Order: sequence, then C-alpha cells, then structure tokens
Amino acid sequence: MNQATNCYHCGEPVPPGVPILARLQGADQRMCCVGCKAVAEFIDSSGLTAFYNFRDAPGSDFKLTPTTTEWSHYDSAELRNRYVHVDNGLAEATMDIGGMYCTACVWLFDNGLKQLEGIESASVNPATRRAVIRWYADSLRFSELLDALSRIGFKPSPVGAGRAVDEKDDEYRLSLKRLIVAAAAGMQVMMFAVALYAGDFFGIEGGIEAFLRLISLLVTVPIIFYSARPFFAGAWRGLRARSPGMDLPVSIAITTAFAASTYATLVNRGDIYFDSVAMFVFFLSATRFLEMRARHRSDDHALALARLLPDTAIRMKGSTSETVALDQVTADDILRIRPGDVIPVDGELISGNLFVDESMLTGEAMPVQRETGEMLFAGAVVREGNATVRVTRTGASTSLAEIGRMLERAKADRPPIALLADRIASRFVVAVLGVTALAAGTWYFIEPSRAFEVALATLVVTCPCALALATPAAIAAATARLSQNGFLLVRSRILDVLTRARTMVFDKTGTLTEGRPVVSGMQNLSGKELDIEELLALAASIETASEHVLARAFAAHYVAGRYEPEEIRVIPGEGVEATLGNDQYRIGNWRFVAELSGAPSDSRAQKDDHTEVFLGTREEMLACFSIGDQLRADAVHAIAALKKSGFRPVIASGDRAAAVRSVADKLGIDDWHAGLSPAGKLELIHDLRSRGESIVMVGDGINDAPVLAAADASIALDAGTALARASADAVSLGRRLGTIVTAVEIAMDTRTIIRQNIIWAIVYNVTAVPLAVGGFLAPWMAAIGMSLSSFVVVMNALRLHRARTENTMTSDHDHNRDERMKQATTT
Repeated sequence: MNQATNCYHCGEPVPPGVPILARLQGADQRMCCVGCKAVAEFIDSSGLTAFYNFRDAPGSDFKLTPTTTEWSHYDSAELRNRYVHVDNGLAEATMDIGGMYCTACVWLFDNGLKQLEGIESASVNPATRRAVIRWYADSLRFSELLDALSRIGFKPSPVGAGRAVDEKDDEYRLSLKRLIVAAAAGMQVMMFAVALYAGDFFGIEGGIEAFLRLISLLVTVPIIFYSARPFFAGAWRGLRARSPGMDLPVSIAITTAFAASTYATLVNRGDIYFDSVAMFVFFLSATRFLEMRARHRSDDHALALARLLPDTAIRMKGSTSETVALDQVTADDILRIRPGDVIPVDGELISGNLFVDESMLTGEAMPVQRETGEMLFAGAVVREGNATVRVTRTGASTSLAEIGRMLERAKADRPPIALLADRIASRFVVAVLGVTALAAGTWYFIEPSRAFEVALATLVVTCPCALALATPAAIAAATARLSQNGFLLVRSRILDVLTRARTMVFDKTGTLTEGRPVVSGMQNLSGKELDIEELLALAASIETASEHVLARAFAAHYVAGRYEPEEIRVIPGEGVEATLGNDQYRIGNWRFVAELSGAPSDSRAQKDDHTEVFLGTREEMLACFSIGDQLRADAVHAIAALKKSGFRPVIASGDRAAAVRSVADKLGIDDWHAGLSPAGKLELIHDLRSRGESIVMVGDGINDAPVLAAADASIALDAGTALARASADAVSLGRRLGTIVTAVEIAMDTRTIIRQNIIWAIVYNVTAVPLAVGGFLAPWMAAIGMSLSSFVVVMNALRLHRARTENTMTSDHDHNRDERMKQATTT
C-alpha cells in the first residue's frame, strides 16, 4: 500500500485520521477525500488509468517553455498589425479557443498560461470560447503564446479587426456533420431497439436477436468514434489538468454503456444499451449545437464590425492614385474617399466635406457631417461627398478595433455570479461521480442485476451541463443585445450593479450636455484694446494639449504656426498652463487663473446658460470666454426614465454653480454639486458609498477617470477621453443617453433569466437524482431528461435576443442599422 502523505489523485496533503483508500490497478492508494476516491476509482474502472502515467508526480504542474514552431509566421509585421494591439510595451490579442467546453478547460487555460513568463493577464469565457490575453511584448513573442496554447491541448485562432472569422463556419459545419451522423445512426439503432423490445414481450428467434444486437453494435460505432469524439477530448483534457469537468461523467457513461453492451453482444448474454448511448450522444450533441449557434449569434455584432472594412484602399501619390491592399496602408498615407466607400482606417479629413453613416459604430442611424480637420473612423460608410484623408491609425489600433476589443473583453470577462456557478459546477462533477458510485454499490447488494443500469442512469441524469450553461449563456446573449444598441460592456460586472444600484452620478459637460461647445462670446478683462481673433488663436493653441470637452470650443479658432506654446501642463479639473516666449499663461476656471495673475475673487454676476473660461498671465487677467453647450437631445426623457426605474440622479460637476443649477432645473434633478475638483468628486463618491449606496458613475473627461474607477460601476461616453474609457466598465456609443436606460432594462432581464436558469438546473437535479438512484429511470429516460434540461437553459437565455425593449430613447431608424448588420454578417 502506498504510504505517501499526499493524495495519489490530486496531490493535496492527506488529513490525519482514518485513511481513505482507493483500489487502483490492484493496489491501495491513499486519498485525501471521498471525492478523489470516487473519481480515481471511476478512472480505474473505465480503463483510463494511463492518465496517472502521464505526469511526473501527483498534482504536478504543467511546464510550458516557449518554442519555435509552425506558429512563427504570426511574428511577421503584417500579422502582428492585424491581430495584436501594443500600447506602452503591453500587447493584447483576442482569440477563439477551440476545444473549450467547461470549467475544467478554463482551469487548464488559466494554469497553463501561468507557466509562461511575460503574461500580464488572461481571461476566457467558456460559453463563447473567446479569450483576451495581455502580455509584455519584450518577454514573449506572439508565436510563442500561440504555440503554448496549442501544446496545452487547445486550438487557438487569433481574431483580427477587419477580417471575417472563418473558424466559426468551420466549427458550424463540423458540429452539424457530427449531429447528422448521430441522428441518422441513432434512428437506425432505435428501430432495432424497438424490434428487440417487442421480442422481449412476444418472443424472438435467437438468431434474429443476435443479428439485431450485432447490427446495433456496428451502427453505434460511428456515433462513438465520430459524433461523441468532442466529449472524449474534453474529458481527457480535464484528466490531464486534474480538474474533472462535465465531459468526464458524460464520457464515462458513454464508454461504460458501450463497453458493457459490446460484451453482452459478443457473448450473446445480458442487456444492451446501444439505444441509450445513441440517444444520449444525439440529444447532448443537439443541445451543444444550439448552444454553439447562440454563441455565434452573440458574436454577430462583432463579426459584422470585422466585415465592415474593405480589403483595399485608394492611396494617393502626388497627383496619381493606386489601389493597394489594406495591410499595406500605413500612418500618414493619404487616401481618397468616394461616395459609398467604407472608410478603411482612422484618419483626419484634410480636404472635402462628407456625410457619413456611423450607425454600426455608434448606434446612430442618421448620417453626420464631417468637415475639414475632423476625424473619420474606420467602419463608417460615406453617404455623400468626396474627400482625402490622412491616415492616423490602422489595423488593430483603429477605433473599430478598439470597439471590437471592448466586446471581446466583455465576453471573456466573468462576473461574480458566473465564477460562483463555475465553482459549483466543478465540485458538482466530483459529487456526481460519488453519488453514482454510492448508487452502484447500494444496488449491488439490493439487486445486482440492476446495479449497472441504475449507476448508468444516475451518471447520465446528473451531468451538470445545465448548471454550467446557466450563467454564461445569458451573459453572452445580453452582451450581444447591448452591443447592438450601442452599449459596449468592458466588464460584465456592471450587469449585476445596474440591477441593485439606486444612485447614478452624472458629470455635466459632455455627459448631460452635447459636449460640442462653441465660443458664444468674449469679454475683455485687461482694460486694454485687444484683438479678439488673436486672443482666440492664443487660447486655442494652449488648449490643444487638453482633452477636456470645453477645450473643443477653441478648435475652430486654431491657426497652425501662429503660436507655439512650450512647457504645456494640464491640471485636471482646473485648466492648462503654458509658456509662450517669456510669458506664462493660464486658461481655465477663475480660481486657477487668478492664482497666477493675482486677481481678486470673481464678483461678477454668473449667467445660467453658459460656462466661463478665463485667460490670464502673471500680470493680468486678459479675457473671459463664454462657452455654450446644449443638453443632449434625449437627456430629459432619459433622466425621467431612470427616475421611473428607481434611480436617484445626481450631478457632480466642476463647473460654476449657476450653470450646473440651470441644467439640473431643466432635467428635474434635485441633488447637484458644483465647483468640484477631481478630488472633490472622488470624495463625493466615497461619501455616498459610505452610506451603503451602490453607485453608478457616468462621465467622459480625463478628470472623471479616478471617479469612474472608484464607483461600484461606471459608464464612459464614447466622445470622451481614452483614459475615461479605460477606467469604465462600459462605454455608451453615439449621442444618446437612452442607451443607458436600455442597458438597465436588459440588465434586469438578464438577472431574471440567470435566476430562472439556476433555479431550473437545481430543481431538475433535486428531482431527477432521487428517481435515478431509486431505479425509476431507465438510461434512455435519463438521456432525454439531461438533454432537455440543457435545452431549456439555452432557449431561455436566447429570449434576451428576441426581447425588444419598449424604450422611447431607441432611435426611430434602428431598422436601418439592423439591416446593415444582417448584410455584413451574411457576406
């Protein structure tokens, strides 16, 4: 007997006390718990003990070292640009992980990558099989990462913005073939089973019975070795990882039933279960096929985005043009854009005016006008106009690719409820094997002839497929619905927070207002005669360093080369400081500028309809600019809808009290705070949270980034800064606040469906397990019951696709956007 102090199966220390022993290959081995004992004995009884020969020691980890393999071509500049986004030395790539089915696969993925040096983070969602991996580009090559994943046992397939994902089509065709084989062969087996069952009641000649048994065996062979192959592959991965998943009990059930039936057929004695095996494989394959279609459907929006981009672009060289492959376009190239073209890159419009349709990017169906000097984004469709564009970003760096990465992060992210379901499902597998062993042992003493049948039915009926699918299927469907409505999840935890939070804090400028401010007036504060245009040009040159919404008001007054300020410093929540010649300038709020110029406190009357920005030097206050900004078109209705849903809206703004009060009065918001610095906003959030409130923060500026990170959940507006989007849990595209209202409604629906799925899975198992253990369910009945439970969970999650929120914020032209997405996904 093995006297080791560690568990033979998992490698954990064996607790003191009565030893738990498992009889494996004729020898007693010490186990740490009855769960490991049950798993080990089933592995041994199923002829899979070779598993223990493929490791150096119990519980030993996988050791992955980078190698050079057939993946090396992914290190080429073209493929890196297509699939990998690098920012400050940190690389990020999105991949489809072929061969992932359950939580054991997730465990293997996570722990396998931990062995690689240079991995910063890796997250994967088993429901969508989509992973987002970040690593340090100097420490690990892209080809080495792909090679490591393939050696773990998966089939990685990089997903690049702007390219169709053909792997989904391959997966669909292969799954459909396996399902057809299982269905066709299964029907034949059932026909033979009907004849054999009839023979049990009415009698059958021995030779015919032997023939029907033999032909049933032959017809079942392709089901076992072709249709059921994914189950065996998943089980073997789980065994290698020492983390059994739901494919293990499935594979054991199929293997033992087929082996016992084959033996009974060859010796022409005993019961056969070919019909149960065929039904089990067919129904489970059908359920997984539906789950795959639901997963692919959740990817439709991301796939449509990827297929928006053309394969070529028209590049200008002086007065001539040439058509080149999109991969050959680089930054600073000049492209020609014509009516009907899809803009292939991010770039600056340097000549001409365009009307572009950005509905697939923002959810806004109405075309918007873009003029010289404005930015154009990859994926927008030109409805009218000709123009030339200077390329600023290509490939994985475009805004289209960033939207795609946000979608992928959301799919790979697992909220707390999903992690809890994963842990339950993983432990449930061990419990299933333990219950099955107990049932078999009990019936062996009660009625030995039925012990195998009862054990098989128990093993089949308790497969935790429904429990494993309950949460991921709903999250995937919700993510797809939200993305279609212009609301991109970055971290799926926001779905949970939106259902329980009751306070939503808004920034004012650029959030509740349009964020398209203009200089509506100017007041000379110096007492000297000053050139208004020169002051505007000076202010514009200083504001070029700021990403604040108000800084955009000066963009139209910028004159290239007229002023070249130096030592520019942006102070979030205050303004901008710069040096021009021997003079130091500040532009921002009165307090900030007055500190430099020594001006007294501002005693002038404040106006409600605009924000004031001041410009001054060390010697004097030069000017006051009046910045006007309108409320977002649907702001009044959106705030009213949120209040109706139970939210208490709060405004936290750095603007003057008069301007904030005016906006609050128009929106019917009673709780508003003005003149807040970033630290003041952060203090407000902490104060609200200290009262036990769950807070959702909505903002867009660089000064909102710390507050977005501090809230329970946060939403950044797409027009905002990159830092704000990086700090947020979700990004609302377009100009409508109504997307937030829609997100709240979908979050509520998602919570309801997740609860329904988990309750259904629990009720099913609580009901079915006693029936199976009690011998009331035949194996074929268990196969139908288990498959139907998974089918119910998947179809219930798909209701999130079909549901249409009756939200007045939704654009009247959403139909056009939906039609474009359908065309893109069917290209």
